[in-house]
Amino acid sequence: STKCILRISCALPCIEEATNRTQKRKTMDWIHNVLNIVAPPFIFLVLCLFLPLFRLPKLLISFLRSFFFTEDVAGKVVIITGVASGIGEQLAYEYARRRARLVLADIRGKILTKVADTCREMGSPDTVTVAADVTDVNDCKRIVDSAISHFRRLDHLVSNAGIASVSRVEEYV
Repeated sequence: STKCILRISCALPCIEEATNRTQKRKTMDWIHNVLNIVAPPFIFLVLCLFLPLFRLPKLLISFLRSFFFTEDVAGKVVIITGVASGIGEQLAYEYARRRARLVLADIRGKILTKVADTCREMGSPDTVTVAADVTDVNDCKRIVDSAISHFRRLDHLVSNAGIASVSRVEEYV
Protein backbone atom coordinates (compact mmCIF):
# COMPACT_ATOMS: atom_id res chain seq x y z
CA SER A 1 0.00 0.00 0.00
CA THR A 2 2.90 2.40 0.66
CA LYS A 3 4.34 1.56 -2.71
CA CYS A 4 1.02 2.39 -4.29
CA ILE A 5 0.79 5.77 -2.51
CA LEU A 6 4.39 6.52 -3.44
CA ARG A 7 3.72 5.72 -7.08
CA ILE A 8 0.56 7.84 -7.12
CA SER A 9 2.33 10.75 -5.44
CA CYS A 10 5.13 10.54 -8.04
CA ALA A 11 2.64 10.41 -10.90
CA LEU A 12 0.52 13.26 -9.54
CA PRO A 13 2.79 16.09 -10.84
CA CYS A 14 2.88 14.45 -14.28
CA ILE A 15 -0.91 14.23 -14.33
CA GLU A 16 -1.21 17.88 -13.24
CA GLU A 17 1.28 18.96 -15.90
CA ALA A 18 -0.60 17.05 -18.60
CA THR A 19 -3.86 18.62 -17.44
CA ASN A 20 -2.27 22.09 -17.55
CA ARG A 21 -0.93 21.44 -21.07
CA THR A 22 -4.36 20.29 -22.22
CA GLN A 23 -5.99 23.38 -20.70
CA LYS A 24 -3.39 25.67 -22.33
CA ARG A 25 -3.91 23.94 -25.68
CA LYS A 26 -7.69 24.42 -25.42
CA THR A 27 -7.18 28.10 -24.57
CA MET A 28 -4.78 28.60 -27.49
CA ASP A 29 -7.17 26.81 -29.85
CA TRP A 30 -10.00 29.09 -28.69
CA ILE A 31 -7.85 32.23 -29.22
CA HIS A 32 -6.82 30.93 -32.63
CA ASN A 33 -10.44 30.32 -33.68
CA VAL A 34 -11.54 33.76 -32.46
CA LEU A 35 -8.70 35.47 -34.33
CA ASN A 36 -9.53 33.53 -37.49
CA ILE A 37 -13.05 34.93 -37.33
CA VAL A 38 -12.35 38.48 -36.09
CA ALA A 39 -9.00 39.44 -37.67
CA PRO A 40 -9.74 39.21 -41.43
CA PRO A 41 -12.80 41.47 -41.43
CA PHE A 42 -11.07 43.90 -39.06
CA ILE A 43 -7.97 44.10 -41.27
CA PHE A 44 -10.13 44.53 -44.37
CA LEU A 45 -12.05 47.35 -42.70
CA VAL A 46 -8.86 49.10 -41.60
CA LEU A 47 -7.41 48.84 -45.12
CA CYS A 48 -10.61 50.20 -46.66
CA LEU A 49 -10.62 53.15 -44.26
CA PHE A 50 -6.95 54.11 -44.09
CA LEU A 51 -5.42 53.10 -47.42
CA PRO A 52 -7.25 55.80 -49.40
CA LEU A 53 -6.09 58.37 -46.86
CA PHE A 54 -2.47 57.38 -47.47
CA ARG A 55 -2.85 57.24 -51.26
CA LEU A 56 -4.75 60.52 -51.62
CA PRO A 57 -1.72 62.84 -51.17
CA LYS A 58 0.31 60.82 -53.68
CA LEU A 59 -2.54 60.92 -56.15
CA LEU A 60 -2.91 64.67 -55.71
CA ILE A 61 0.83 65.28 -56.16
CA SER A 62 0.88 63.06 -59.24
CA PHE A 63 -2.06 64.93 -60.74
CA LEU A 64 -0.49 68.33 -60.06
CA ARG A 65 2.84 67.21 -61.54
CA SER A 66 1.22 65.88 -64.68
CA PHE A 67 -0.91 69.01 -65.05
CA PHE A 68 1.71 71.68 -64.38
CA PHE A 69 5.06 70.05 -65.10
CA THR A 70 4.63 68.12 -68.33
CA GLU A 71 7.66 68.11 -70.57
CA ASP A 72 7.11 68.77 -74.22
CA VAL A 73 9.21 66.18 -76.04
CA ALA A 74 8.20 67.31 -79.52
CA GLY A 75 11.36 67.61 -81.59
CA LYS A 76 13.62 66.18 -78.90
CA VAL A 77 15.99 63.33 -79.72
CA VAL A 78 15.34 60.12 -77.78
CA ILE A 79 17.34 56.89 -77.84
CA ILE A 80 15.30 53.86 -76.78
CA THR A 81 16.90 50.44 -76.44
CA GLY A 82 14.99 47.17 -76.50
CA VAL A 83 12.20 48.40 -78.78
CA ALA A 84 11.45 45.20 -80.69
CA SER A 85 8.73 44.19 -78.22
CA GLY A 86 7.11 44.84 -74.87
CA ILE A 87 7.64 47.98 -72.84
CA GLY A 88 10.31 49.36 -75.17
CA GLU A 89 7.99 49.13 -78.16
CA GLN A 90 5.18 50.89 -76.30
CA LEU A 91 7.59 53.59 -75.09
CA ALA A 92 8.63 54.19 -78.68
CA TYR A 93 4.99 54.56 -79.71
CA GLU A 94 4.29 56.97 -76.85
CA TYR A 95 7.29 59.16 -77.73
CA ALA A 96 6.18 59.03 -81.38
CA ARG A 97 2.69 60.26 -80.41
CA ARG A 98 4.39 63.17 -78.68
CA ARG A 99 6.33 63.92 -81.89
CA ALA A 100 9.82 63.11 -80.61
CA ARG A 101 12.64 62.24 -82.99
CA LEU A 102 13.65 58.67 -82.25
CA VAL A 103 16.72 56.46 -82.38
CA LEU A 104 15.46 52.90 -81.95
CA ALA A 105 17.94 50.19 -80.98
CA ASP A 106 17.48 46.47 -80.50
CA ILE A 107 19.41 43.27 -81.05
CA ARG A 108 16.60 42.00 -83.32
CA GLY A 109 17.21 44.25 -86.31
CA LYS A 110 14.51 42.82 -88.59
CA ILE A 111 11.70 43.91 -86.29
CA LEU A 112 13.11 47.44 -85.92
CA THR A 113 11.92 48.61 -89.35
CA LYS A 114 8.34 47.61 -88.55
CA VAL A 115 8.43 49.49 -85.23
CA ALA A 116 10.07 52.50 -86.91
CA ASP A 117 7.40 52.59 -89.63
CA THR A 118 4.66 52.48 -86.99
CA CYS A 119 6.39 55.31 -85.10
CA ARG A 120 6.48 57.44 -88.24
CA GLU A 121 2.77 56.79 -88.82
CA MET A 122 2.04 57.81 -85.22
CA GLY A 123 3.71 61.19 -85.62
CA SER A 124 7.47 60.92 -85.13
CA PRO A 125 9.05 63.36 -87.60
CA ASP A 126 12.26 61.34 -87.96
CA THR A 127 13.22 57.84 -86.86
CA VAL A 128 16.58 56.08 -87.07
CA THR A 129 17.07 52.36 -86.39
CA VAL A 130 20.25 50.72 -85.12
CA ALA A 131 20.61 46.96 -84.80
CA ALA A 132 22.83 46.66 -81.73
CA ASP A 133 23.58 44.54 -78.69
CA VAL A 134 23.71 46.75 -75.59
CA THR A 135 25.97 44.26 -73.80
CA ASP A 136 28.72 45.27 -76.25
CA VAL A 137 30.36 48.63 -75.47
CA ASN A 138 31.17 49.26 -79.14
CA ASP A 139 27.51 48.79 -80.10
CA CYS A 140 26.48 51.25 -77.38
CA LYS A 141 28.93 53.80 -78.74
CA ARG A 142 27.57 53.15 -82.23
CA ILE A 143 23.99 53.87 -81.03
CA VAL A 144 25.00 57.21 -79.50
CA ASP A 145 27.20 58.08 -82.48
CA SER A 146 24.34 57.43 -84.90
CA ALA A 147 22.08 59.74 -82.86
CA ILE A 148 24.70 62.50 -82.75
CA SER A 149 25.65 62.18 -86.42
CA HIS A 150 22.03 62.18 -87.62
CA PHE A 151 20.41 64.67 -85.22
CA ARG A 152 23.48 66.55 -83.88
CA ARG A 153 22.28 66.11 -80.27
CA LEU A 154 20.76 63.77 -77.70
CA ASP A 155 18.07 64.78 -75.20
CA HIS A 156 16.77 61.54 -73.64
CA LEU A 157 18.07 58.01 -73.20
CA VAL A 158 15.68 55.19 -72.30
CA SER A 159 17.75 52.15 -71.40
CA ASN A 160 15.08 49.48 -71.61
CA ALA A 161 16.86 46.49 -73.15
CA GLY A 162 16.81 43.33 -71.09
CA ILE A 163 16.75 39.59 -71.33
CA ALA A 164 14.14 37.38 -69.72
CA SER A 165 14.49 33.64 -69.65
CA VAL A 166 11.48 31.48 -69.05
CA SER A 167 12.11 28.09 -67.50
CA ARG A 168 11.06 25.89 -64.63
CA VAL A 169 12.26 26.59 -61.11
CA GLU A 170 13.80 23.12 -60.95
CA GLU A 171 16.22 24.08 -63.73
CA TYR A 172 17.71 26.86 -61.59
CA VAL A 173 18.19 24.72 -58.51
